[in-house]
Amino acid sequence: MLSNPGMESTLSDKTRSGSGRREFLVRLGTLGAMGAVSGLLHACDTCEEPDAAKGATQLSAAEAARRIREGEMSAESYAGALLRAYRARAELNTVLWMDSERLLESARAIDRRRARGQVLGLLAGVPLMVKDNIDVAGIPTTAGTPALRQYVPRQNAPVMDALFAQDALLFAKANMHELAAGASSNNAAFGSVRNPYDRTRIPGGSSGGTAAAVAARFVPAGLGTDTAGSVRIPAALCGICGLRPTVSAPMRWPDAGVVPLSNDLDTVGPIARSVGDLALLTQAVTGVVSPTRASLSGVRIGLPREYFWDDLDPGVAAVTQGAVTRLRDAGVEFVEVNLTEVVQSSLDLFRTFVEIGYGKDLQTFLAAYAPDITMQQVISGIASKDVRALFESLLPVQVPEETVHFVRNRARPELVARYTEVLRSANVVAILYPTVPVPATPIRTAGDAPGDTIELNDRQVVEVFTLIRNTQISPVLRAPGLSIPAGMTAAGLPVGIELDAVPGDDTRLLALGMAVEAALGPLPPPTG
Repeated sequence: MLSNPGMESTLSDKTRSGSGRREFLVRLGTLGAMGAVSGLLHACDTCEEPDAAKGATQLSAAEAARRIREGEMSAESYAGALLRAYRARAELNTVLWMDSERLLESARAIDRRRARGQVLGLLAGVPLMVKDNIDVAGIPTTAGTPALRQYVPRQNAPVMDALFAQDALLFAKANMHELAAGASSNNAAFGSVRNPYDRTRIPGGSSGGTAAAVAARFVPAGLGTDTAGSVRIPAALCGICGLRPTVSAPMRWPDAGVVPLSNDLDTVGPIARSVGDLALLTQAVTGVVSPTRASLSGVRIGLPREYFWDDLDPGVAAVTQGAVTRLRDAGVEFVEVNLTEVVQSSLDLFRTFVEIGYGKDLQTFLAAYAPDITMQQVISGIASKDVRALFESLLPVQVPEETVHFVRNRARPELVARYTEVLRSANVVAILYPTVPVPATPIRTAGDAPGDTIELNDRQVVEVFTLIRNTQISPVLRAPGLSIPAGMTAAGLPVGIELDAVPGDDTRLLALGMAVEAALGPLPPPTG
């Protein structure tokens, strides 16, 4: 864990002058004291909460933007309320970079534009948490690993340009599993992110910082990235919503300026407390208009019982089966579908894509975006045992070019066609299954190691493979996947349920997700 005991007072002093603060933020990116951000928050100490902003932390992104556009609430008061919420639960360790003065000034600029009568965008004055593998100009992009502390991009990732064009604000850069190569967000370099529902447990990963912040009401929404479930897993374990969009036009979210894990599997995706906000962010990025809620009456949804519903934690099984019952009562017609062959082929291709991309795609990224940082420096600096072992084992692997061409241009398209045909033959709009087979697991205080196991149904299973077991299929199929809260275990831990559609059917999936969300109802917010 990198630390500096005197950092808070230093930050407090530096924030008293703009030039000193800007100079320090550059030094902060260089020195890598990314977790020590609490002193930057003194800028909001004097921000009083006007009546219009009371309860602001519970607002959806859509409602907050509407109030700001219509002058019912100032962007500055909203940002101040969120900053205070963050300060109250900073021990969740969700943030790697933050500048509260910059946030408040950006919010004031929104307020000035509104006062002049200018039209504000879809996300007017809404602060977003952004996973720290997504570039924002002038701010370090660490991807949660020490060697990238000195990487300060000169331009935004296109996905950020799209959001800023709709008047979104940057709340902070989020903590994450190191190099996005894990599902716990237990980061040995910058500390583990903690689950807001139980601080001794993981939030899931690799986008755990964003998910925990959204669940804890620091922000209404944010961005993660998803390779094998890294948006949907933390959404499920933190009791919120996460979307892995289709990885093809017109729904594809741009991936330039994003530190990669596997270009064949990666995508940026939104995380929020409602499906409506996922749709709002999707519209802001892709231009595809948000849908209205679908009706569940007579809707046919597939249940792939084999594999996806096998070997579940008893608490997860009870919650997700209960969700099926409630949805059936709401008018859904469930149809058993057999995806066994599709699943097995997907697992084979997933392993091949991992061998193709892990390490090599990052090496290509460094050459293009950060040529002064070598791959050897990155590997040498990896602090997390599980991540180091993964990269050291996969970086030397060279997949023959003919194999790469075959899996990308023949095997994968044929598999996508088979999956699509199964759903269309069954006349179902989506399939439904538990997002994660287990609830949030305890944080390993000594850090994650390769082969770490957990107990599931009276036997030991490898933790990371269990966490990604269900979510790793849709990335291979280029299919959109939407995780929605299904309920809570008897121990008070959130459980998610996932809807997957055919590639390109994101809009209908989001409309269906809104209806499913309404039928299942919201989870209570975390306390404490």
